[in-house]
Amino acid sequence: MTGKSLKPTITMCGTPSRRTAVKQMLGAGMALASPGILFAKSPIPTIRVTSEEVTRLPDDFTGLSYESSQLSHPEFFKADNHDLVQFFRTLGDRGVLRLGGNMSEYTVWDPMSSAVVALGETEGPDPGNGSDRVFPVTPRSIDNLVGFLDATGWRLIYGLNLARGKVDSVVEEAEYVVKAVGDRLIALQFGNEPDLFKHSDNHNQKWTYEEFITRWNEFYAAIRAKLPDVPIAGPDTSNPKWNAQFAEDVGHKTVLETSHFYAEGPPSDPRMTIDYLLYPGERLQSYVMQAIAVSKRSGIPYRMAEGNTCYAAGKAGVSDTFAAALWVVDFMLTVAQAGATGVNLHGGGNGLYTPIAGSMSEGYTARPIYYGMLLLKPLLDSTLLRTDVEHADKNLAAYAVRTDHAYQVVVINRDSQALACQILVPTPQPVTSGSVWRLEAPSVSSTSGVTLANATITPDGRFRPAATELLRLRKNSATLQLGPYSAALVTIPTIANNPVM
Repeated sequence: MTGKSLKPTITMCGTPSRRTAVKQMLGAGMALASPGILFAKSPIPTIRVTSEEVTRLPDDFTGLSYESSQLSHPEFFKADNHDLVQFFRTLGDRGVLRLGGNMSEYTVWDPMSSAVVALGETEGPDPGNGSDRVFPVTPRSIDNLVGFLDATGWRLIYGLNLARGKVDSVVEEAEYVVKAVGDRLIALQFGNEPDLFKHSDNHNQKWTYEEFITRWNEFYAAIRAKLPDVPIAGPDTSNPKWNAQFAEDVGHKTVLETSHFYAEGPPSDPRMTIDYLLYPGERLQSYVMQAIAVSKRSGIPYRMAEGNTCYAAGKAGVSDTFAAALWVVDFMLTVAQAGATGVNLHGGGNGLYTPIAGSMSEGYTARPIYYGMLLLKPLLDSTLLRTDVEHADKNLAAYAVRTDHAYQVVVINRDSQALACQILVPTPQPVTSGSVWRLEAPSVSSTSGVTLANATITPDGRFRPAATELLRLRKNSATLQLGPYSAALVTIPTIANNPVM
């Protein structure tokens, strides 16, 4: 898994075609045949894009999640943090920032706080150890956060301290947030992973659902008394078993159902590898798909409010590698097709799985997973279509959308071997060319060297495609070659001779 990826044969706009290892590999089979012996030609995988609409991919589908404790450093989420603002804007003109995580249960509203904190300090993902600290959230934190949201164009899901918070203080915090954030607030939440709450006097005993819902209703009533129209989301669980009961009991009080999903864990488990990450299994069905099913039955929209590759803050050699970029493309489009309204990838600081690593003082870096999220940006605010994949094994995944002017097809090669596939699109008029952006890295285990459209994210968070490949079509069909462990975004105009990308 650590060998270098083989670059496919491409035609670059403005540059001549070049022979590469993929073309040589694909032609090698013919050279090996003995004279006079004919072999049956195996059909290459075929991706057939249909006109059948599945769902809408919202323009704010992409989201990021941070620990609420980050608010104890009020200069972080601030309009003056220009590079971080740009990293957000590069991912999407509209998006959703979710503040919560385990540390939301250790935050305290402190309107009188005068604590001085280091401007560049950041809070990474919590590995599940809890904290002996208290993190003050102040009016200054919220005022700066509002400026950050205005600068990015993003909206907010705001988590409150259910397990340890005092009701009066939480209500006061909610009032300030609602007034300051205004229409950029999607919803308030109270309680992060309540299905994992433990009693303070007995850490071996978890909260029951009855204890949680009693506490939740207490918070709900107190907040509603002061803020009768504020949108509320819930239940923000780590396991969807509580979602069905929650929807039945209090679903009518909420505007959004949420849960969490981590593809792997714990990181100490040797089975948690790149291979395990890349191939969706029962865990996806047991967690996210169940929560989405509850959402559909209840009629309440669903968003995955927190998740990533491996829980307990990630796993080195998996969460921080190019494999995470391929995984996130596959995962986000899978749950979008199933009906999720969005995905918030958890991160912060220099966490192993964080999409944006770094701080104000040391600068920011796009981790491999960020590139995978960025691949989806051209697809936002479009219609997902049913896509049939024929003559392919589990190593190939494909998704398609229709925009106002084009079909866009995402193809993922999860195999160590190069492959070629045929793409068929139902364009109303014959088109002769499309374009390709490739998502690549030196190897699937690379932690750097990732490129999208032959370009990298600059230290100030900007992205500009370096080159667009030309893809030839004949009778609405094109052959796409993919290198090992790589992905591609193919854009095919719906009108003949229409400019692409």
